[in-house]
Amino acid sequence: MDWIEANAGWLWLVAAAGLIGVELLTLDLVFLMIAAGAGAAGVVALAGGPLPLQLAAFAVVALLMLAAVRPVALRHLRKDTGAGASYLDTLPGRRVAAQGAITAEAGTLTVDGDTWSARVEDGVPDAAPGAEVTVLRVEGATLVVRPLPQIDWEDGRS
Repeated sequence: MDWIEANAGWLWLVAAAGLIGVELLTLDLVFLMIAAGAGAAGVVALAGGPLPLQLAAFAVVALLMLAAVRPVALRHLRKDTGAGASYLDTLPGRRVAAQGAITAEAGTLTVDGDTWSARVEDGVPDAAPGAEVTVLRVEGATLVVRPLPQIDWEDGRS
C-alpha cells in the first residue's frame, strides 16, 4: 500500500494515458474527458496532495469536462459543412443553352459534359435550339427547365 501511495501520481498519469488509448478506439470524447480528470489527479498526487484531494480533483475535472467541454467540442466536430450536398443539388438555377428543341414531352441538354433528358415546365412555351434555359428542378433523370425570355432586337416593334 505504501508503494501505491508513493507512486500515485504516476499511476494516475498511466490511467490517463490508458483512457486516451480507449478514446482513440471509441472517438466519442467521453474517455478523453475522464482522462483529463485522471491527469488532474496525477498532478495533485505529484504535488504531494492526499488521496481524498486526488479523488476530488479527478471527479471535479472529469465532470466539468463532460458537462462543459464535451458538448461544445462535439458541436464543432459534427458541424454540417454542406459536404453532403450532391451534384444534383447544384443543378437547379443553372443556365444552359439547349442544343436541340425542348418540348413538354422530350428534349436533351448537356450539362458539364453529361447529357440529360429534359422537358419544359408545364404551361411554358417550348425552347428552340440554341435558346438559353434555366434548370428548375430534377425529376428522376429528367431536368425540368424554363426558357429564358428573349428579346427580338430585329422586330422593330416597341
